[in-house]
Amino acid sequence: MSFSSWHLMILFLVLWIHLVEKCNSLSIDLIHHYSLKSPFYEPNLTHSDMIQRLLLSSRPKRIPFNNTLVDMKVIRPVLDYMDSGYLAEINLGTFSGQQPTYKVYHLLFDTGSDMIWLQCEDCAKPGNRCFEQSGVPYPNRRSISYVPLPCDQHQLCIPGHCIRAHCSYNLAYDDGSYSGGILAYETLKFVSSHQERGEMVRVVIGCGHKNKMVEFSKEAGIFGMNWGAHSFVNQVTGHSQRRFSYCLPPLTSNEFELASTILRFGSDAPRVTGLHRLRMLEHAGDPLYYIDLQDISINGRRLNIPSAYFAKTGPNKGGCIIDTGTRFTFISRSAYNILKQQMMQHLATADSSLRIESSGPLDLCYQRNPPFKGYNHLPTVTFHFPGGANLVLQRDIVFIVWDGNGGREIVCMGISPTNEDDVSIIGAQSQANHVFVFNLPARSLYFGPRNCAQNP
Repeated sequence: MSFSSWHLMILFLVLWIHLVEKCNSLSIDLIHHYSLKSPFYEPNLTHSDMIQRLLLSSRPKRIPFNNTLVDMKVIRPVLDYMDSGYLAEINLGTFSGQQPTYKVYHLLFDTGSDMIWLQCEDCAKPGNRCFEQSGVPYPNRRSISYVPLPCDQHQLCIPGHCIRAHCSYNLAYDDGSYSGGILAYETLKFVSSHQERGEMVRVVIGCGHKNKMVEFSKEAGIFGMNWGAHSFVNQVTGHSQRRFSYCLPPLTSNEFELASTILRFGSDAPRVTGLHRLRMLEHAGDPLYYIDLQDISINGRRLNIPSAYFAKTGPNKGGCIIDTGTRFTFISRSAYNILKQQMMQHLATADSSLRIESSGPLDLCYQRNPPFKGYNHLPTVTFHFPGGANLVLQRDIVFIVWDGNGGREIVCMGISPTNEDDVSIIGAQSQANHVFVFNLPARSLYFGPRNCAQNP
């Protein structure tokens, strides 16, 4: 073979690899609820205002297992006014005669939910119901790429659940929230880091006709990303390879207006070299991402919490999940009682200016008078997993600090107790400033510290 032939073969191989990489990648903007890119941006909102909205209430709750499409979320903060964490920006549908040819919607990015769903225009029909959202419900009837699934004729249909001739879904939450409607194929357009033109994918979405969202604050629906068959990562396996990654800036950062990040799929996800590896645990009928939490430290000092306090003991009981749809962290009450007692003892010694605030928005809150100290004298908290994998939460991740009323500084620990032996949840704030790479075929979760403002 001639020298030039070898060069042509190598060039062809490089181009082929590049094309394969382009086909096996997607990336999506994740936007902080109050950032400049968000439809909920408020130019006059201060950092303290934002903190107080995020913390209006944080009581754990249960969601029952009686849905026709079971959303296995077992604990959520019950909020009178719920401001989301990070929103997935999606470009949905195909509309002729307009530019762009799609509609833009913002959905809650949620690794603890199964479905991609949003409310559609039929919610305004008599007998149906809409909740308030930013913009109008999705005009699915005008999209030429919207195709409802025929009753019981698709693997993602729920057997026996149809609305007239089309597959249906129903999600019910114990706070009175619900969404029900049609399952349908629709086209989503996503930007790829390898392709300026982006990518078009076909997925099954829930098109909500009867909706009530007590806990939402104007986003259009949910972008589900758990183990379940309806989740986005499992529907676009050709692009995602069932791998995805994200790196979340802190929800409570004073740079919240600039906070955004990227949800990456397939070959867009970063390499796992140098990251901790955890085995993700699957439980039959439960599509949440369980991990084996074993102990907790304060400033590097192990608390020696019995690992049984984090063990899964049955359906909707025990275990620990990682979940971007929950803003703060909840751990089993028996483990939390030890953490709280030890944290109070540590802070009593570390900073005598702190005074317990009994009516704080989270379970453990303090106040202090000027001069304010910010995060000075506050400790780190470490979650310990098997094999020496440690998730170290820096003090500005563990604690939320802001200027309260009356010229006082408020300091709250962003970790609260669950009800009895409910599932422990490592929420979005505790995941901040770490990159997470999910490899579903290998049942592996990789993570390590990063400056997430740099979109690694």
